[in-house]
Parts: sequence; C-alpha cells; structure tokens
Amino acid sequence: MQLNIDEFCQCIELPHVTLLEIVELGIVEPSGATPENWQFDASALVITKRAMRLQTELQIEWSGVALALQLLDELEQLRTENSQLRRRLSRFEAL
Repeated sequence: MQLNIDEFCQCIELPHVTLLEIVELGIVEPSGATPENWQFDASALVITKRAMRLQTELQIEWSGVALALQLLDELEQLRTENSQLRRRLSRFEAL
C-alpha cells in the first residue's frame, strides 16, 4: 500500500506542515524527491502514529519525539541481541 502526501495526512489526521517537520527530522522517510511525489507505505503509518502518540502523551517537541523513537529502536535491537547471546551462552553452559 502506498499513499501520497494528501492521502497520508488525511488517513492519520495530520496537517501537512506537521508531516513536513516529521519528514525533515527523519522520523519517516517517504519515497520520492519532492513532497508532491512523496509516497508513504504502511510502516510509515505505524511509525507516524507512534510518534504522534509520544508527542501527545509526553507533550514534547517533534525533535524530542525523533530522539525518543531512535532510542526505543536501539533498545529493541539491544534486547534482541541480548536474547540471541543468552541463547548461545546457554548452549555452552549446558556442556
């Protein structure tokens, strides 16, 4: 599923100006060179909804939301890596 900028903003009830700021901060990355050509996929919808929830619930600026999302992604990666390493270690401990 691909949405243009108008469809995307309408779908999540987001003003164009706010979407431009979100894209500028790297929270979502549309395909296309200019806003008129931007296309957003389903993952961009999920990320943007998550960002909007953080912004609303925590009352932080979009730059803070971008940082929070980056840190949450890094945390998830570290948890996944930790889990994999624990599984490897358990094989050696069983010997």
